[in-house]
Amino acid sequence: MKIAGQVAVVTGGGSGLGRAMALGLAREGAKVLVADVRESEGKQVLKEIQSLGGKGDLFVGDLSQEKNAEYMVDFCVQRLSGLDILVNNAGLRMEKHNDGTYETWRCLKMRPAHELPVEDWDLVLNVNLRAVFLCTHFALPRMMQQRRGTIIGISSNAGSHGVPGKSAYCASKHAVEGLMKTIAEEVKEYGISANAIHPGGRVNVDGRGGQPPEVVVPLVLFLASQDKPEITGQTISAKEWNEGKVDLQLKS
Repeated sequence: MKIAGQVAVVTGGGSGLGRAMALGLAREGAKVLVADVRESEGKQVLKEIQSLGGKGDLFVGDLSQEKNAEYMVDFCVQRLSGLDILVNNAGLRMEKHNDGTYETWRCLKMRPAHELPVEDWDLVLNVNLRAVFLCTHFALPRMMQQRRGTIIGISSNAGSHGVPGKSAYCASKHAVEGLMKTIAEEVKEYGISANAIHPGGRVNVDGRGGQPPEVVVPLVLFLASQDKPEITGQTISAKEWNEGKVDLQLKS
């Protein structure tokens, strides 16, 4: 299936991985809804899409709130005439914050579980997991009706092992992988794929080094171009995919 003409939603599309995926999809001819809690960043990415000759729109809102997630899906269908690709990217990180230079809106301080404030746990799980569930929950009926669709959940290396100080983050990414695997089994008969992907290492979203955010784009484009959900229910490293090291099990 060609990317051109498909309609994609990228949550957290105003920066980092989200921006890279939104622009990558737009370059291939997809219409892209940039969803972000920050209007100014979202507007900037939408301008970049339009400067490429692409089509898109902007949705501003907290997608961990049920009404916002439902309205976002309706907004996408109404404004861009469909919904074929959902990239659940919006998320919060947990880091050391030794020098106070991290952006606090998306990066919480690492703490062992017994010192982690309950409100920090709730915030990370709401953004990193609840929003993924809600957006997927409301997008699926549309995709099931048209009998096609691509759902991607952005995970991390922390989705497969524990990292001291990151209990909430690790729990959320483990859960996203489990959610994608379960949804894949539930909707494969409708021509819908659901996979978790992760960069395969640190990404340079804060000037501290790492892979470029664009590392995930080729894998996203590949998954969204499947004619049927042969690759579904899996967790895939973008770095290993780009290096040709991924041995995927095709689904019948």
